[in-house]
Amino acid sequence: MSLQRKIKREREKASSPFHPEVMAAWNRGFNTGAKQQNELDTKLIMEWLGDLEEIPGIGPKMAWKIREHYLEFMRGKRESK
Repeated sequence: MSLQRKIKREREKASSPFHPEVMAAWNRGFNTGAKQQNELDTKLIMEWLGDLEEIPGIGPKMAWKIREHYLEFMRGKRESK
C-alpha cells in the first residue's frame, strides 16, 4: 500500500472533533449564507449589466455585446457542471 493511500485512509477514519449536531447546524448556516450571497451577487451583476450604457464610451450595441458575452459565458459554466 502506498504511503499516500495510507494517509488518505487514516484521514477518512478520523472523526470530527465537533458534535454532529453542531456541524449540521454550521453547515445549514453556511449553506444559507452562501445562497444569500449568490442571490446578492446575481442582483448586483444584473444591475451592473442594466446600467452599461451609462459608462462613457459604451453605446447600445456594445452594451448588447457585453450582455450577450456574459450570458454565453454563464451558459457554458452551467453546462460544464
